[in-house]
Amino acid sequence: MFKDIFGESPQTKILDFLADMPDFDYTITELANKSNVSKPTIYKILPSLLKKKLLIETRMMGNSHLYALNIKNPIVKMILKLDFEIASKIAELEDNKQIKDIGHILVT
Repeated sequence: MFKDIFGESPQTKILDFLADMPDFDYTITELANKSNVSKPTIYKILPSLLKKKLLIETRMMGNSHLYALNIKNPIVKMILKLDFEIASKIAELEDNKQIKDIGHILVT
């Protein structure tokens, strides 16, 4: 949702993906694959996201660190709220479009 509004920066792509799945944690490889950001780029921006406490390291699985959205961070809470509101508005607009389309079909 966010990348449609805020652009295609790697940070936005990662936050956009994680906002849709805030209850799960991911390895660097999973983050790269699911957010469509290269692993080297994730390694480059990860320290900044951790320093800002937008992401947290949750655990280790073998030799891999896992990361998740820091849902206790006030900024992340706002991101999740905004994501929900955007999704709700888009759904509302889609419903209105479908209602208008159905009305048009019934009239013709």
